[in-house]
Amino acid sequence: MLQKILGLLFISLPLAVLIGQVSQALPNGHAHNDYDKSWPALTTALSKGFVSIEIDVFPYQNELKVAHIGFLLGTAADIESLYFKPLEAWLEEHDKLFLDRTQRLTFMIDIKKDAAQTYALLRILCERYQHLITTHYPLQDSVSYGVVDLLLSGNKPYEQVLGDSIQYMLIDGGLGEINDSIRTAAIAPRISARYGSLFTWKGSNNMPPNELARLRKIVATAHADQRKVRFWGMPNKPVVWKLLLDEGVDWMNVDDLEGYRVFYEGYQLRKKK
Repeated sequence: MLQKILGLLFISLPLAVLIGQVSQALPNGHAHNDYDKSWPALTTALSKGFVSIEIDVFPYQNELKVAHIGFLLGTAADIESLYFKPLEAWLEEHDKLFLDRTQRLTFMIDIKKDAAQTYALLRILCERYQHLITTHYPLQDSVSYGVVDLLLSGNKPYEQVLGDSIQYMLIDGGLGEINDSIRTAAIAPRISARYGSLFTWKGSNNMPPNELARLRKIVATAHADQRKVRFWGMPNKPVVWKLLLDEGVDWMNVDDLEGYRVFYEGYQLRKKK
């Protein structure tokens, strides 16, 4: 319910109120369920430097509604109003996403229901915003980079993506895709897994040796297969962030955006000493 109320409120506000300030990018920062927080969607994450943003969607009456559960979808904001239009407005205001102009953004779109229908609706949306979106042409083995990359998670439409000669969207894969000869890193460049299914450590004392060995094996295997790694459901604690970053995990799944920003700035300073 919170995201529905906030979505309607934010859409009704003038864009000038919603547009934040450009900041230094946090290269490992993934804003978990960005829409379902007590702050404005998209612009807060951008202004704090997050380069990956998670968006849950349901198909509803030929629209894609942003929500975590499929109740009262009629009152939920749609993905175009909550993310794509504000992204255009941000670029019109600032002419860049982050202080580093080369840094792209990722929208990780979690498909909650009906992968085929959602993919079809997303593709229509992508055609309207193709000037913003990184586009892959597998037959020509070429890429046209935009300001935002799209990854599909949840109910993943692998068949549709693999069969598309113009790919606006790639896949957020799972551990089972590592070394897959069809679902390669070219189609699933990121690997996501549930933290709690692999690790019990929540930040007290040291990570158990067997879990640390498992973590290192996952990271090494994924990186050897040219994939990046994210664990969802991970504890949002500085001690956990530090260990995972030290061990080469590529994406921190973050709910406390400001807490992570402060932590990461200190983490980088300590590394330079």
